[in-house]
Amino acid sequence: MKKLVLFIVTAIMLGLMAACNGGAAPEATPAPAAEATPTPAPAPPVTDDEPEGITLQWAVWDIAMVMYYEPLIQAYAEIAPHVTIELVDLGAADFETILQTQLIGGAEYDLIKIRDVPSYAMHVNADLLMPLNNMLAATDIDLANYMGIPEQFMVDGNLFALPFRSDFWVVFYNKDLFDAAGVDYPTNYMTLDAWADIIRDVTHGEGTDIVWGNHFHTWASTTTLFGILTGQHTIADGNYEWLIPIYELVLALEDGNYVPRRTDLAAGGIHHSATWAAQQIAQVNMGTWFIGTALEQDFRWGLAAYPVPGAAYHGNTMGQVTQLAIPRTANHPEEAMAFIAFVAGEQGAEILASVGQFPAFMTDAALDTILAVEGFPQDETTRGAMRPSNIFLEMPMHELAAEINAIRNEAHTEIMDRTMTIQQGIDMMNQRIGAELLGQ
Repeated sequence: MKKLVLFIVTAIMLGLMAACNGGAAPEATPAPAAEATPTPAPAPPVTDDEPEGITLQWAVWDIAMVMYYEPLIQAYAEIAPHVTIELVDLGAADFETILQTQLIGGAEYDLIKIRDVPSYAMHVNADLLMPLNNMLAATDIDLANYMGIPEQFMVDGNLFALPFRSDFWVVFYNKDLFDAAGVDYPTNYMTLDAWADIIRDVTHGEGTDIVWGNHFHTWASTTTLFGILTGQHTIADGNYEWLIPIYELVLALEDGNYVPRRTDLAAGGIHHSATWAAQQIAQVNMGTWFIGTALEQDFRWGLAAYPVPGAAYHGNTMGQVTQLAIPRTANHPEEAMAFIAFVAGEQGAEILASVGQFPAFMTDAALDTILAVEGFPQDETTRGAMRPSNIFLEMPMHELAAEINAIRNEAHTEIMDRTMTIQQGIDMMNQRIGAELLGQ
């Protein structure tokens, strides 16, 4: 058990690497050099009672870096010994481009990994993926277990991939600093306005000894994406008046000296991991990939569910997922669907958790495995925060999502640096995204 816990801690620690660029947590650490493997014994002959052996080709990236491939494949071999999973490593840097080129050329992969929303949209728009609806109906997969994620990937009523791992946003808070300020800990039922009050209350000290109530990192996602949690808006709306009260709240917190200014953070290259480690901040809203960094500290900390606008349900948060899909050129689509159901189901969830990954289908057993990591908070609020009700995609399904996001980021910088008023920044987004890009 000690070896397992150490293994999990090593995997979760990788979140710090992803926090530096705002992406999802890296999926693994380099695997140790493998010992020489003895030549396997010849397979027994297939009888009339045994299914004929098949090989599924799975297009992936970074075989040597991803820890869950081997345990998933080994576990599946125990329940489907006639199926061999053959990994094909296309590399991480240009995975989507290489994969699409090969699929257009007729490559007969049975399974592929989907890294993000733009990749999914690219393959669906090129008509390279099989719709899974009918095959899903033949499995025991219940889409209700995936916190609203699959519904956001529907295209004309069809689903072309199934999520198997995810990262989502929570509030990290320093229990020692809350105790020092005499403030009650955050809960899993905070509105955005109530959380702002907590930020003000827990801020204490002066000058260089100040403890900020929260650290809003410089990414636009740390502020603007609160607005998508009602389920009524995305960054592809084309009209962004709904962002105004969120910007008013965050800028007021800056003006009141309750949180560091974005301009100072950007100018000084100050990262939230540094202020967290130095105990200069009582809270930080961040993705679950930050857990590895939190575990490195020697102070007491906890997690709370993400704050939501007043019109949203508690338990709503945002995140990103990794998915599995079946190309139209697959030789064994039914067998590939069976493997996807295994990886994305209860058994796969527990295996992913055992190597420090967050499954898209978070079972009690998988959560228990993650919480068993040494140093992980054991309070009920933390446990509840790890089971969100709905995860809204940070990047929506839209063919112009990348261009929209670039303009959103530009407007965010102008507003937060106060080179534009809030209304001027919103007007810029409405014009350049709504009118020019989307033709509204």
